Amino acid sequence: MQTIENVTYILSKFFYIPVVIALFLLLVFTLYNLGVFIAEALKRLKKMDTYVSGSLQQMQAAKNVSKADAEILLETIIHAQQRKNINNIQKAKYCVKIGPTAGLIGTLTPMASALAGLAEGNMNSLAAQMITAFSTTVLGLVIGGIAYSIAHIRNRWLKADRYKLGLEAETIFKELK
Repeated sequence: MQTIENVTYILSKFFYIPVVIALFLLLVFTLYNLGVFIAEALKRLKKMDTYVSGSLQQMQAAKNVSKADAEILLETIIHAQQRKNINNIQKAKYCVKIGPTAGLIGTLTPMASALAGLAEGNMNSLAAQMITAFSTTVLGLVIGGIAYSIAHIRNRWLKADRYKLGLEAETIFKELK
């Protein structure tokens, strides 16, 4: 039984450094995406149609083709715009899931060392390990919280963009003979 405990302890120690590195990389990635998100939000506040204006212009070409071709063209443009938005949402959703998971792994791993220090009566080791453990939890939750907020608002933008493009497509389609 002692062998199983030793093997699992060694494995958990092995994953600690990669998990902490992953947390730092996720934090950098999330902060970068937060900057991109803020820049996009400011552009959207200044001009509401900024991110769909290119698609709206492309849709005008549907006025010069047959009704069947126009339908295909309009759907293609709408789906292309949605793919861009969905890719941005997926990045944030990934961080929502992985950030807290990595934070939890980063919390539990040093707790094994902390408990070992406690068993030996080494309170300094216990305190140091607990600080590390809870710091990784905070990092993971901050990453998840920021990413969730980004994903939530981007999802609202996706729906608004889809509505604008759908409305324009309907208008163009009705004008066709």
